[in-house]
Amino acid sequence: MATQRKVWAISLPPKMEKEIAQLAKKEEKTKSELIRQALRLYTEARGKGKK
Repeated sequence: MATQRKVWAISLPPKMEKEIAQLAKKEEKTKSELIRQALRLYTEARGKGKK
């Protein structure tokens, strides 16, 4: 069974989008994977994410 997901549309400054795209390519991840990882780390650091 596939994991259900919600789709968000976000806006980023061009410089940030370029940096994220470059980092995702370097790490061989999609931009979505990179942003999910960043949000996971952010929420965990604040005690609200899964650990």
